This record gives sequence, structure tokens and C-alpha cells, in this order.
Amino acid sequence: MGQGMIRQIDQRNDGQRYFEQQQFQRQEQGWKLIIGTSVLLLTLVALELFWLVPTATSSSKSAFSGFVAVFGVIASMLWLLVQAIPFKVRWQSVSVALACLLGGGWALLFPLLIQQSHFFTVYVYSDLFIFLSVIAFFSYRPALYLAVVPILCSLLVTDMYFGYTNDAITFLSMGSRLIIIIVVRECLYHWFQASVWHEFEEQRLRQELASVALIDPVTGLQNDKHFELMLDREIMAARRHNSDLTVMMVNIEPLRLYAMTCGHQACECLLKRVTKGLRRGVYRPRDFIARVGSSEFALLLPDTDAVGAEIVAERVQRHVHRCCDRLVKGELEQPMAIMISIVEWAPNINMRKMRKYMDDASNHFNVDEQQELADCVSCYEPVKK
Repeated sequence: MGQGMIRQIDQRNDGQRYFEQQQFQRQEQGWKLIIGTSVLLLTLVALELFWLVPTATSSSKSAFSGFVAVFGVIASMLWLLVQAIPFKVRWQSVSVALACLLGGGWALLFPLLIQQSHFFTVYVYSDLFIFLSVIAFFSYRPALYLAVVPILCSLLVTDMYFGYTNDAITFLSMGSRLIIIIVVRECLYHWFQASVWHEFEEQRLRQELASVALIDPVTGLQNDKHFELMLDREIMAARRHNSDLTVMMVNIEPLRLYAMTCGHQACECLLKRVTKGLRRGVYRPRDFIARVGSSEFALLLPDTDAVGAEIVAERVQRHVHRCCDRLVKGELEQPMAIMISIVEWAPNINMRKMRKYMDDASNHFNVDEQQELADCVSCYEPVKK
């Protein structure tokens, strides 16, 4: 209903969205890490294969060059595909595709190097790739296992096929690596999940505290502090767009007498009914209602001149009476009065001067307290000095 209310966080739904956002950001960092790692490892392999290993045959060098060429083509196609789709929405698919490409590519390159040139340094590179894959993909389990399982299978098949180690030792080695991967991944994911939810809770509490500081606890409307912030913002917007702006000061009587007669709790109930009537009286989302005193309310009406504000004022009076008359007449003999003063903004009026005019307009209602109370709508004219 256009109250400028700060939206409260739905902890379950918004928390899940926040976690997925952090998960996506973590995967973006993981993509950069694993791509950089793959480029570095391929560079080291090329450096060692072409310059540091004299026993490397020309066929092994040709096979490696062909592999790198095919790998580069596939990687380029994947990059173009990522650019064409909204991968922020489908980051899981991008992670899976990248993990399959890098993990499958390394799993094919490993036996190729071992068979062609007995390039045993690739064991070290494979373990390094597995370790960094865990760091890169720990926040998304399917991508992690698609990156490391093909390499573990390649290591297992290669060792068994070429007979470099005993089969039992080979199975024990691969099983140990898999267990370490699972344990490290679960620990990292648990830490990541706890950290993200802790950060979300802190943000939620800060937002709730900020909301409480700007909300009147009795009516649920915005308080005087928040009204000043919104008034300053709307004055700047009206000056920038050369648009109209009016403020309605609403004084409700006899709230003080009702409180003394019926008690504090009954007065709070009446204030809530007044709030209900005020909210029904404004229709636009940008219209802003605040409680600025014990029995005083302010309505901020952007893009509204004095004539339009008078129409809103009459509607507000009508709805407040519908919500409160029966309750007030049942306890007090005198009728309820909704006195409204309209303050129209001009381009030469700043926020401080506008607030002074509002206070003067509100104080004008308290001058003739002995007179009979009645509804009124008036346009406040500042005294020229």
C-alpha cells in the first residue's frame, strides 16, 4: 500500500537464493583456478617433453601436439557456448561441462604420455590437478567427481595395464586418494556452507535492526527519522524533474483524551485503526506515510499539487472515520476530528525549511484548543518575513 516499508527477508527462501548466489560466485573463482591450472600443467608438460626429456620420440611429441590442438578447439567451442547462454542461470551446466572437458582430457593425456615416452612426471601433475580440482569444484559435487574420477580411473588402468606397481597397491593407492578427496571436499563444503549462512544471518540481522530503527513500534508506520530521509530524497527528485510535491500534516483528535480515558492499551488499538484508515486513503506505491508525533502523521505525496492533495485529504478523512468513529463514540461524547494541513513544496524550499513549515502547520492545530473540534483541510501559507 505504498508505505515505503523495508521488505523483511524471508529467511528460508532468500537464504537459499543467497546461498546459490554465493555458490555461483565460488564456482566462477573455481573456473578461473582450474583453467589456469590446466594451462600451466600443459605448459610444463610441453616444456619437459620438447626440451628436457631427450628420450621423447617424435611420435609422442606429435601426439601431444594433436591432443593440445583438439583440446583447444573443444575448449573454444565451450567458451562460445557459454557466451551464448545465460550461464549465471545455468552455472551448474557450465561447471559440469568444464569438469568433463578438463578431467576427461587429462585422463586421455595421461596414458598417452606414459605409453609413448614413459613420462612419469605426469603422475605428479595428475595429483596436482586432482588437488586443485577439489578446491575449484568443492561447492558443486557433480562437477568435482566428473573432474577427478576419470583421472583416477586412468591412473588405475594405466598402472594395471603396464604393470608398474602391484595390483593390490594400485587399488589401495586409488582408494586412498578417493577417500581423501571425499573427506576434503565434505570438510570444505561444510565450512563454505556455514560461512555463507553466517554471513547471511548477519546481513539479515543488520537489515532487521535498520528496519526497527525506522519503524514506529505501535502503528508499524515509518517514524520521523525515516520520514526526514524520504522527504530529502523526494525534494531532490522534485527539483531534478521539476515536478510537484506536497506534504499533508494530519492531526487526530481527541487521541490524548482517549488515552487518558481508556488507557494506554486502548489508545494503541485506536492508533492502529487510524493507521488502517490512512493506508486505505492512499493508493500509489510511492506515497509515503509516517507517524511524526503522538497524534500527528505526515503523508508525503510526490507528483501531487495542492488540488490533488485536497482530494487525498478528503479521502483520508473518510477512511479514518470509517475505521475509528464507532470506537471513539462508544467511549467519548465528543466526535473524532481529522485536521489536515497541506504544505506545498516550491523550488526555493530546501528540506530544513520544508520541515519548519510542516512543524508550523502542525502547531497551528494546537493554537485554539478550546474551540470545538471538527474536520478541516487547509493549505498552509508560510508567513513572509
